[in-house]
Amino acid sequence: MSVPTQAGHNLHSARVAVEACSTEADIGGNAAVIGSYPTFILMTSPLIGTAAAYSGRHDLRIRGEIDQVDRCLTERGFERRDLTNAERAWLRNASGDERVRRLDHLVAGGTMETYGAPNS
Repeated sequence: MSVPTQAGHNLHSARVAVEACSTEADIGGNAAVIGSYPTFILMTSPLIGTAAAYSGRHDLRIRGEIDQVDRCLTERGFERRDLTNAERAWLRNASGDERVRRLDHLVAGGTMETYGAPNS
């Protein structure tokens, strides 16, 4: 589980950026799959390389889509931040408005430890 982070932003602005960048996911997925064929062929042989690329195309597509969304978010000034197990639990234990406040804090670059501090 991760959140896009950028100082001065909140859950809403991050969600808008992710939705906008998600429209580019297909581009990255297609590029990853198409690019894998020549790579696998050069690394092995035409038959084995084609078979290897074909069999791994689903995983390659998913990784390519994720990477493309991350690139788009980076261009918009966001950075992917993987949440710790403690932060995941902290979010799971909150609901409604409190969960949104916590996510707003994390998206803005805060941590559990700084939540509720005077500058938050």
